[in-house]
This record gives sequence, C-alpha cells and structure tokens, in this order.
Amino acid sequence: MKLKLYLTLNYVKYIVILLFVFVLIIWLAQILRMLDFNQTFSIQLYEIIKITSYLLPSAINTILPIIILLSSCFYNRYINSTSEISIFTLYLDKKQIYSFLSYIYSFLIILFIFNSEYLSVKSYDNFKDEEINFRNEFKISEINKEINIPNKLNLFFAEKVRGSNKYLDVTTFLIEKDIVIKSESVEYSISNSDLNFIFNNGQRISASNEEKSFTNFNKLEYKIENQNNHEVSYGKENYNFLELINSNEESYQKFAHRRIIDLFFLIFVIIISSKILFLNSKSKDLFKNYAFNLIVTLFSFTVLAFITKQLLNNVILINTYYVSSLVILIFTGIIVMRKYAFL
Repeated sequence: MKLKLYLTLNYVKYIVILLFVFVLIIWLAQILRMLDFNQTFSIQLYEIIKITSYLLPSAINTILPIIILLSSCFYNRYINSTSEISIFTLYLDKKQIYSFLSYIYSFLIILFIFNSEYLSVKSYDNFKDEEINFRNEFKISEINKEINIPNKLNLFFAEKVRGSNKYLDVTTFLIEKDIVIKSESVEYSISNSDLNFIFNNGQRISASNEEKSFTNFNKLEYKIENQNNHEVSYGKENYNFLELINSNEESYQKFAHRRIIDLFFLIFVIIISSKILFLNSKSKDLFKNYAFNLIVTLFSFTVLAFITKQLLNNVILINTYYVSSLVILIFTGIIVMRKYAFL
C-alpha cells in the first residue's frame, strides 16, 4: 500500500509541477498580449492579471494531454535513473501497477470533463464581462508629463498633485474642437459613461471654422462621452456541451462534437502515457521511445485538428468527422500497442 501511495504521489507531483509551469507561461503570454504599455502600468496590470486569470481553466483543458505525456516521460526517466523501477517491478505485478494508474487517470478524465463543462464555461463568462468593460473604459496615458487620449485630447502639465487626478500649470489641446485651454489646474473623473475634466482659472482659445474666440474663465468643464459598445457578445466557449448540441446554430453543434473528440484524444494520450511510465530500458532507448511517442501524439493531434477544420468549414459531414477521427486514434493506438506489446 505504501509503495502504491509513493508511486501515486510522485507521479502526480510531476503532473502538477508541469501543469503549473505551462499555465504560468500561458498566463504571462496573455498578460503581455493585453497589456498596453502606453497606459499607466501599475493600474492596468492589476486589472489584466485578474481578467486573464479567467482564461486559465480553458487553457488547462487544452494542455492537459501534453502535460500527462510529458509527466510520464519525466517520471519514467527519474525512476530509471534512480533504479527505482527495478524495485517497483519486483514488488508489484502488472495488474497492481495499472490498478493504481487507473485511479489517477480516472480522476484526470473527471477533472477534464468537469473543467470543460462547468468551470471553464463559467470562468469564460466572467472573462467576457470583465474584458469588454476593460477594453471600453477610458484609458489615460500619462507619459513625460503629458496625458493623451487618442483623437480626443492632449494635455501637458508641469506638476501632478500626489495621490490625486489633479494637475498644475496645464496646457490642453482639444483635438476634435480645435480648442486650446491654458489653466492653473485641471482635475478629471472617470465613469463608465464619460470622462469629465474641470479646468480652473485660465483662458480658452478657439480657432475652429465655426468659432474663433478668446475667453477667460474661473471654472470650465469639458466632458468626453464614452461611445463604446458595452454589450457582451458570447461565443462557443461560453456554453457547455448540452447547450452547444441543442443550439440552433450549426457551428455551435459542430463545436460540441469537437469536444467529444477532444475527450477521446485525452484517453488516447492516457493509453500512450501508461505504456511509457514503466519502460525499463537503457538511456538511449528511453529517449528513442520518448521521441516516438511524442511524434505519434503530434501526428494524431495534427491530423485531428485538420479534420476538425474541415468539419467547421463544411467540407465534411459530422458522420465523416467521427469516422475519420476514430480511425486516426485507433490506428495510432494500434501502433503504440504493438510497440509496447512486451510490457
């Protein structure tokens, strides 16, 4: 019992570590993709970290098969290098080995389904809501004592009052209206509907075709309305399998069938991984086996992706999609089983 627990914990450790590393890389990539370095970095970074975190459950399902495969390779390499594999095979027969593996893989399949049908769907809903608000809110770019709002306003200031949105000794160009405002100070406030500037003690100069004037003022208010569309548009990722398959949209129904093939692909990778896990071979043969399994998996993944694209482009029918996908999985599975028939 202790030996089985030791095997389980060490194998799961590799899965967790690799999953964490891959998810972290994907998360950083998403953060950099959304980050606009022309905006205030510290304020924007917190929002982007929160928004992109909602994409991680979907990323986990995408990378889980390759994580299982790589974890099996790394773990097998470890137990071969420490000669632990000889001890395992001495005290555990094949039936006992695959018994403990079945618990791990069953949990991973359940996790995959739960994540795909519930967690990632709910998380993607949050992502869409947060993203649309973030992209459509006013972005204040403050660089080298200049504030810029594209096609709206350029504001130059001598000093900013710490801890506030108030600026001193300000020259402002209202681009759309051909107006220059020179003021002692300005302060702005932001809401979802508008961006409001209040200028204090200054001069307003207009040089547009409609108006040419020079005006002194004690207080002047200028408002920029937010005309962006805040309506959230949901996509295929926002629905679970039953909602997709019962949808009136044909493309949504096809996306549901794709999820079934994704599950079959996960099972296919699990079969390959179980064969890798307890390979007992010389170092050079191990790397050959790892390379073989990686090539087989990439081949299967590439062909399935191509077939899926043909389905989504209405080149093939759903029946053809299933038959073609299952033939590829069965064919590559037979190749693996024949190679490791001696286990």
